[in-house]
Amino acid sequence: MSFSIILPTLNEKGHILELINEISNIFQNKNLQFEIIIVDDSSTDGTLEVVQNFKKDNKFVKLISRKNLKKNLAKSINQGIEVAKYDYIIWMDADFQHPPKYLENFIDYSKNYDAVICSRFLRDSKRYFNSDKSKKEHNENQSYFFNKLCKFFLYEDLTDFTSGFICLRKDIFKNYSLSGYYGDYFVSLIVHLKKKNKKLIEIPFEDELRASGLSKTMVSLNFRYLYTCLRYCLTLIFCILKNKFK
Repeated sequence: MSFSIILPTLNEKGHILELINEISNIFQNKNLQFEIIIVDDSSTDGTLEVVQNFKKDNKFVKLISRKNLKKNLAKSINQGIEVAKYDYIIWMDADFQHPPKYLENFIDYSKNYDAVICSRFLRDSKRYFNSDKSKKEHNENQSYFFNKLCKFFLYEDLTDFTSGFICLRKDIFKNYSLSGYYGDYFVSLIVHLKKKNKKLIEIPFEDELRASGLSKTMVSLNFRYLYTCLRYCLTLIFCILKNKFK
C-alpha cells in the first residue's frame, strides 16, 4: 500500500512542520511508501517559505503554490490529486483539527474499503468544544443542520457529508474531479461514490481545536456566510435531483 497525503494550507507557518513530521513518522514506522503534498493557497505568514526550506532535505514533500489564484479548497485538493503518484489519496486539515493519529485507521480500513471517512457525528465521535462551549464557532450549527438534511434527503447510512478528512483509492479520480466552493464539494463527492457503488465506511474520531490561524471553511456572519449557506443548499438540491433521475 502507498499513500499520497494532501494538505491544503493557508497561513499555517506556526505548526506545519510539526504536522508534516507527525504524518511522516506514522508511515515510516509502518514502512509504507508515502508522500506529503502541500498545496498552499496564497499564505501571507511565511508558510510557503518554511515548507520550501524543509523539502530540500525531505524528498517525500511536494509543494504546490496557488499564489495569486482565487482561494478554493476543492481546486487546491484537485491540484494535489493531479500530482499524486500513490495508490491511495488522503486529505485533511493542516491545522491539527484532524489529528494525524487517525491515519493509522485509514491505513487499516483501506484494505477493505474504497473510501474511509472520519465523521464528526457518529455516536463515538467527540467534538473539540464538548468541554468548553465558548470555543464553539458559529458555523458549527450550520454544519450540523446541513448534515442532518443530507442524511434525510440523500443517504441515511451516512452522517458527515462535509467531513474533509478522508482516504480513498486514487483510481476513483480517473474520470472525476472535485467541484464546489468549500464543504459543498464533499457532498458531491459522496454522491459520486454512491452512484459508482463504491464501498464506504465512516469511522468516529475526536477533532481538535486548531493549532493556530483561521479555518479555511469558517466564514463570518456576513454576505459571504449567506453565500456559503446558499451554495450548500443548491448543492443539496442538485444532488437530490441527480439521485432522483439517475
